[in-house]
Amino acid sequence: MGVVAFRRRLWLLAGLAWGILGSMAALVVRFGQASVDEPLLLALHRHATPALDGLAIFFTIAGNTWPVAAAGVLTAAALVWAGRRRDAWLFAAGLGGSMLLTQVIKYAVQRPRPALWLSLRPEHTFSFPSGHAMDTAALATALFFVLPRHRRLWALAPLFALSVGMARMYLGVHYPSDVLAGWSSAVGWVLLVQLVAASRAQPTLVAAVD
Repeated sequence: MGVVAFRRRLWLLAGLAWGILGSMAALVVRFGQASVDEPLLLALHRHATPALDGLAIFFTIAGNTWPVAAAGVLTAAALVWAGRRRDAWLFAAGLGGSMLLTQVIKYAVQRPRPALWLSLRPEHTFSFPSGHAMDTAALATALFFVLPRHRRLWALAPLFALSVGMARMYLGVHYPSDVLAGWSSAVGWVLLVQLVAASRAQPTLVAAVD
C-alpha cells in the first residue's frame, strides 16, 4: 500500500474514532446512558465466577495508570537509546496526551459510576470515558507505529486493551459506552498525533506501511 493511500485510511479511521466518541458523549449527556449500557452489564454479571473475578482483577491492576505509564516510559527510553528520538517524542505525545485527554473528558462530562451491584473493585471517580480502556488502547495504537516489523508482538497489545476494557465492565465499574468511548478516543488521539506529524515528515508512517 502506498503512503498516500495508507495516510488516507488513517484519516478515515481517526474520523470514525472521534465520531464514536462524540456519539457516546452525546448519548450520555442527553440521556444519561446508552440503551445497551445496563443490559450488557447485567448480562456480564450473571456469568460471574470466582475464576473470572480473579482474571478481571488481574487485568484491572495491570491496566492501571502507573503500569501503563511505566511501559510508556520504558518504550520511549528504548527508542531514544536506539537513536529514534522522533519516534520517541511521537510515542510519548500519543500515550501521554491520551492520558491527559482522559481527565479532561471525565471532568467535562462528569458521569457517575454504575451502581448496579457492589463491585469487587469499587471506584469513586468520574466514569466517562474509561481511563483503563483509554490508556491501554493508546499504548496499543502508539506501539503500532514503533514496532512495525514485529506485528505478532504488537498484536498482543490490542488484545490486552480489549481484555482490560472487558474486565472493567465485568467488575461493574464502567458502562459499555465508557469503555467504547475510551478505546475510540485513544485511537483517535494517537492517530491525530501521527497524522499531524506526518504532514511535515513521513518516516514513521513509511515504516508502518513497510
